[in-house]
Amino acid sequence: MGCNVDPPQDVAHLQFRSRIAYKLVWVPPAYETFVLVDDDGKLLKKGNPTGVLPTMRDRKMNYKIVMGSKYATVVDQIANSNKNKIL
Repeated sequence: MGCNVDPPQDVAHLQFRSRIAYKLVWVPPAYETFVLVDDDGKLLKKGNPTGVLPTMRDRKMNYKIVMGSKYATVVDQIANSNKNKIL
């Protein structure tokens, strides 16, 4: 927690004064796609996993934790892009 503010206030940044290698964030509204973003919020990879996924509740909470932060910027762009394709 604490990754939704700038600068991030999570354990990696505060206690260890380190940067993260990547953060996995699920893309709303279906939460069937995820992205990996680096510590600056830049897209590293996008994927659609197969098999058993984390619960919908967990995937929604994952996004909610980063909502409004630099980690959600790419996610929001993808979500909006997908929304425009449907219309």
